[in-house]
Amino acid sequence: MATTSLWKVDKRLDHVIDYATDKKKTKNKNVEESDYIIMQALNYATNADKTEKQFFVSGINCEPKTALKQMIKTKKKFNKYKYSKRNKIMAFHGYQSFEEGEVTPEIAHEIGVKLAEEMWGDRFEVVVSTHLNTKHIHNHFVLNSVSFVDGKKYYSNYENTALLRRTSDDLCDEYGLKVLKKGQYKNYKVNFDKYYESAIQKSSYYTFAKEDIDYAIKQAWSYKQFVNILNNMGYFVNIRAGKISIRREPYKRNIRIERAFGEEYSLERIEYRILYTNPEKEVYPKPQTWNTKLKYKGNLKSKPKAKGLKALYLYYCYLLKVFPKKNMQHKLTPEMREAVKKMDEYSEQTRLICKYNITTLSELNTRKNDFKEELQALINERKKLYYTRDKMPENQNREEILNDIIAIGEKITKVRRKIKLCDNIEKQSLEKLSQIKAFEERQKQEKEQKKNKKKDRRYER
Repeated sequence: MATTSLWKVDKRLDHVIDYATDKKKTKNKNVEESDYIIMQALNYATNADKTEKQFFVSGINCEPKTALKQMIKTKKKFNKYKYSKRNKIMAFHGYQSFEEGEVTPEIAHEIGVKLAEEMWGDRFEVVVSTHLNTKHIHNHFVLNSVSFVDGKKYYSNYENTALLRRTSDDLCDEYGLKVLKKGQYKNYKVNFDKYYESAIQKSSYYTFAKEDIDYAIKQAWSYKQFVNILNNMGYFVNIRAGKISIRREPYKRNIRIERAFGEEYSLERIEYRILYTNPEKEVYPKPQTWNTKLKYKGNLKSKPKAKGLKALYLYYCYLLKVFPKKNMQHKLTPEMREAVKKMDEYSEQTRLICKYNITTLSELNTRKNDFKEELQALINERKKLYYTRDKMPENQNREEILNDIIAIGEKITKVRRKIKLCDNIEKQSLEKLSQIKAFEERQKQEKEQKKNKKKDRRYER
């Protein structure tokens, strides 16, 4: 049974890394220095899985020897290196401790590396070390507080602590070690089971995974087909210790679906649901059609076609709206389903593009510069009004000038919103192109699969 903890580091980062990677605490006593040099020279290229380690230190998204420099480089890249009220935490330091005699150093380090990869491997730099200087073998983690992907900071709250505990327990369970069952955490102040469920509900990764599993169960005729459907949707499916785990890129965390979503998602229950539920499902599901008549005023032939950014945004919004949740025959990509949540923002961006007839990025930048000039003019006008109000006598009525200041403030807010929309359009246009390509490629693959199935059925006849 392993215990875990994580706490903030708000002083010197180098001291923490030096402590975690201390050679006296991480050295494998079974390997001599000279033997290690020989091992390095030979490189053990043909038998890498069986080579012994002299020091149990590994880096996730960084090299242990240069981890400090890489972490500082990430902080400087996103302007979060200087100490301030909002930037007090330099890193996080944690441990994972095992019972005496429960694991070997190799297994303990292997579990520690997997835990770090699943918890933080998709966004953060982590140093993992296994200390052998006490009766209880334990892993240490040094986690950079700033993500190398987007510059966002890691928050060590109750929900993330619950995820850390549960992920550690899942890994220990897979390795045949003892774990605490649900409700056995001896902490009277905090209910970590509750926070774990809350973290799952807030995570789009878990939410979409559950939707995709339910979809695969409804469409599959056998467990093998269920796995194939999930694979086609971009999931890696594994069975560990008799339980199903799934993972989707770019995430590193494996979702143990029975533990995350309940007993209905155990291996036995999934097989039962596939065989004995949804008897009305079709062999070749047909897409739902729109039966309501639509009327359009004007001549479609004479209407000019949209081009450039305008066409991209209109088509993207069309894809997001035309396939609602009810139409389960056509699954959007995970990125596009995430975009459905931001539909209001995309609609606002589309209205801006159509209103000012923007088709290229150069036109977008020109329009953004116009908005900036308009913004500066409004700010200058508001400054003049503030100056006029300050110079007015106390007995004079200031309501009129205050109303003018409020009205200009509302205009400034709208113009700033337009500038932000321009920045987002420029940033997201390439992402939308890649998402549309991925969606169209998936549709082509589905069509080819249907054609191949029809051919196979013809040959069988």
